[in-house]
Amino acid sequence: MLALIGIVMILPGLVTSMNLYWVTTEDHEEDWFIVARNKEEAASLHEDQEGYDYGDATAELIMKIPACIKVEPGWPSDEVLKSCGATILVDGLARVVEIGGRRFCEGLMESILRSIDDDILEAHGKGRPNKTEKSTEH
Repeated sequence: MLALIGIVMILPGLVTSMNLYWVTTEDHEEDWFIVARNKEEAASLHEDQEGYDYGDATAELIMKIPACIKVEPGWPSDEVLKSCGATILVDGLARVVEIGGRRFCEGLMESILRSIDDDILEAHGKGRPNKTEKSTEH
């Protein structure tokens, strides 16, 4: 029997050796999940897709993806994350996801918070102490 969950196809008996990794860099600008066979592949995919140099990314195994979930290496869709038990807590410019009691914040979070702080401070006549550019929307 074939069942569809969102755009994630569930195939009974399908064996996969894919894992879900949380991949970070020192600047934390583009931290996000990657589906890969091992941590080296996860780090390499992140480096290639985000424009980092070899060795800049670190991958942490979050979970083995259940064999019944069909995935490809690369960024997981929200449907794949949900199928792996994730809850999307914030779905905006910087997503926040909870898996297994841990919260993961997409890499843009810090820059967005600094920009919002500067917008508020500037509105109160205190300038932009974080030196962010004025944004047109949040």
